[in-house]
Amino acid sequence: MSDEEKSLKHAVDPVYPSQRPYRLRPAVASDFSFCRTLYIETMFPLLEALGRLDCERAEKAFETYFDCNEIRLVMVEETVVGWIQVSEEPSRLNLDQIYLLPSYRNRGLGTLLIEDVMKNATAMEKPLHLSTVKGNPAISLYRRLGFTFFSEDETKIHMQWQ
Repeated sequence: MSDEEKSLKHAVDPVYPSQRPYRLRPAVASDFSFCRTLYIETMFPLLEALGRLDCERAEKAFETYFDCNEIRLVMVEETVVGWIQVSEEPSRLNLDQIYLLPSYRNRGLGTLLIEDVMKNATAMEKPLHLSTVKGNPAISLYRRLGFTFFSEDETKIHMQWQ
C-alpha cells in the first residue's frame, strides 16, 4: 500500500470501527453502477430545482470524479447502503461526496460517517472542506456539525470545519 493510500485510508475509515453500526469497504470498478445510480437519484432533483440540470454534463462529471482509491462503500450488515468519497490535499481534507439510500437517511448514519471523517481530519491536523448544491437538505446537517460557509457560487455552497 502506497503512502497516499495509507493516508487516504486514515482519512476515510472510522477511528473506532468496532463501535460503529456500519463498516466501509473500498470501492471497486463494479461498484460504479450503484454509485452512479445513487448519485443521479440524489443530485438530479436538486440540480433541476436550481434550473441547472444538464444530464450529460452531470454524468461526465461523475465519470471524471469516480475514483476507487478515494471511495468507500457504506455497509450496514452485508447491505450496501451508500458511499462516501474523501480526498486529501496537502493543507486539507475534502468531503467530496456522501450519498445514502433514502431509507438510510435521517437515521444518524450520515452524522456518524461525517463525524468519523472529522475525527480523522483532527488527527491529521487539517481542516475539512465540502461543497454542496444549494438547496441540499444536508446543509442543515453540515451546519449542525459545525461546518461554516466560506464562499458560494451560482449553484454551490462551500463550507469548512476546523
